[in-house]
Amino acid sequence: MKLVRTPLQFAFFLSTIIGFLFLLFQYIYFLITDIALDYFYIIIVSICIWLFSFGLIYFLLEKMITQKIRLLYRTIHNYKITKDNFPVKMNEDLLSAAEDEVMKWADSNREEIEKLKEQEVFRREFLGNLSHELKTPIFSIQGYILTLLEGGLEDKQMNREFLSRASKGVDRMTKIVEDLDVITKFESERIKLDLKSCNIVHLAKEIIDDLEIKAKERDIHLGFNKQYQNPILTLCDRDKIAQVFQNLINNAINYSEKGKSVEVRFFDIEDNVLIEVSDQGMGIEEKHMSRLFERFYRVDKSRARNQGGTGLGLAIVKHIVEAHDQTINVRSTIGSGSTFSFTLKKVK
Repeated sequence: MKLVRTPLQFAFFLSTIIGFLFLLFQYIYFLITDIALDYFYIIIVSICIWLFSFGLIYFLLEKMITQKIRLLYRTIHNYKITKDNFPVKMNEDLLSAAEDEVMKWADSNREEIEKLKEQEVFRREFLGNLSHELKTPIFSIQGYILTLLEGGLEDKQMNREFLSRASKGVDRMTKIVEDLDVITKFESERIKLDLKSCNIVHLAKEIIDDLEIKAKERDIHLGFNKQYQNPILTLCDRDKIAQVFQNLINNAINYSEKGKSVEVRFFDIEDNVLIEVSDQGMGIEEKHMSRLFERFYRVDKSRARNQGGTGLGLAIVKHIVEAHDQTINVRSTIGSGSTFSFTLKKVK
């Protein structure tokens, strides 16, 4: 019976048994009744019985199985099965086909359930982080306003100082909302890149010049690893890549120790240019590496927040680089520092 795996085989096998039994019955009947054996008659009748039983069994099996298969596929795939789009044929191994289909459906749903669980964890973390990020400036603003309402308005010096602090809190909330809006636009593919030829060395130099004062205040040397005499042309959205440099170099300065260096390096790799931003800070533990580019994820929460960051910088960087169909990576050694690297398409 292991060889009988399809409805067609089953109908053939069962009808053959019925035909053989009927043939045997006729033979015994003729022997018992002393009627002259008519082999031609016996064979013809047996063949007719075989054909009739084969047709009947096949019809009943087809009707029963197609109903079950239709129900199965309607449940699994949520679409109507008709005669024209019936997924398997009656001469196929229906049990194996149905089993394979159910296993695929189960695997697919298992993966979907796991993704939904991960998304739920991410959603809870995101809402918790967003609430925490907004709560601090909101409470600060509330405190300043209450102080002013309770008599601080009469003191002009206090009035100006507290309004200035409240304004900084508003600026921080505005920056968080703006960064979230940028990420949302990237994720919904509503941002169109303005791809043009850009001298990436010159662009990096502009950002280095903008952040030079901040670096000097922290006694950090900021610059290139060597002199780049010739321009390096890449195909990119200049403003977006400037934002990438701004975030990476600013982070490198924030996490570098006094007296250390932050370097920007360029490497020619076939059709791409590899750009690296390296610091000599405390380094990043391995457990944090996979989550660095998540929204609001901070390695050192208090330090990052004190530097005025929104916790969205690296998430934006990742979206910008990936929008260019390129990749960004990080390598880090505790006590030695970290290096963020990304690629851009080279203009030939």
